[in-house]
Amino acid sequence: MDEQERLALRRKIVGIALRQARERAGRTVQACAALLGISSARYRAYEAGRQDPTLPELELLAWFFQTPLSALLDPDQRNASSEEEMAQAAPEFIALRHRVIGLILRQAREAAGKSLREVAAALGYTPRRLRAYESGERPIPLTELERLAAHLGLSLADLRDTESPIGQAAILLDQIEGFRALPPEVRAFVTAPVHLPYLRLAMRLSELPADRLRHIAEDLLEITL
Repeated sequence: MDEQERLALRRKIVGIALRQARERAGRTVQACAALLGISSARYRAYEAGRQDPTLPELELLAWFFQTPLSALLDPDQRNASSEEEMAQAAPEFIALRHRVIGLILRQAREAAGKSLREVAAALGYTPRRLRAYESGERPIPLTELERLAAHLGLSLADLRDTESPIGQAAILLDQIEGFRALPPEVRAFVTAPVHLPYLRLAMRLSELPADRLRHIAEDLLEITL
């Protein structure tokens, strides 16, 4: 592949990432063009890979789409996959998630020492229905899942997908929202490379037991007094 072919491929990849991010965000071509102060035809050329956007334009679009800039600059193979491929994989993903959720529920029930009949009776289910939930054969409506999880001492956070690309993307977006909620001065501190050693130290301290932290605090007081 020569240099011109490589650049053309790069434009195509960025264009696909732009289109997918725009569609996920529910934005129109016209709205994106108006945001950038360019014509709709020029914006379509970006998505078609016929023309390069600038970095400031991508930064503004990432904000507009509420997506990380890296998703536009360095989209991986998953981001570049077509909607048709995602649609084909969706039924398998949903079925697998039902089975995983059911397994977590069954493990929580057994860890609590409760029988299937006992939990079913407490929630007004038939044992057959609860068994179908735990096996993943029957989808669990959200309100019922919340009720069942609470009865077993779980929350929806315990049942969320954290392994698949879809789950990882959801976690990343939650982390981004959490970061945005921080005060501006805290965000500035966290993102400054010079403060990385302090952040790593704070992470290590957060893993220590309370009595160990107390001893460290007492030692520091002795040094400073």
